[in-house]
Amino acid sequence: MKHTILVVDDETQISDLLRDFLTQEGYQVFTAANGVEAISLGKQNRLDLALLDLKMPGMDGIEVFQKLREVKKDIGVIILTGYGTLKTAKQAMRLGAHDYLTKPFDLGLVKSVIREALERKEVG
Repeated sequence: MKHTILVVDDETQISDLLRDFLTQEGYQVFTAANGVEAISLGKQNRLDLALLDLKMPGMDGIEVFQKLREVKKDIGVIILTGYGTLKTAKQAMRLGAHDYLTKPFDLGLVKSVIREALERKEVG
């Protein structure tokens, strides 16, 4: 069965880039432009992993992370941000994020971090 990934980013260019790239890599991909959409998709679909933008209008990535975990306890999470700080990185890792990547990111790195997160999820 294909792994399912949710990409949550208010920047359409980023969502589209990641959706197209990850689809080519063989994943089933859902995209959401905000936290409300993300939680709705989380409730309706089997999701293995979420790539969450940190800074979004309304709910930020940390809030989305917490709410997604309420509906999908075992979902893996990778935080993506153009506004990385040590404080938010620590907060994300404390909540159980697999990784914290800053924008602009290298797609090769994203691919390997996703693979690691999914492998850890299957083992753990």
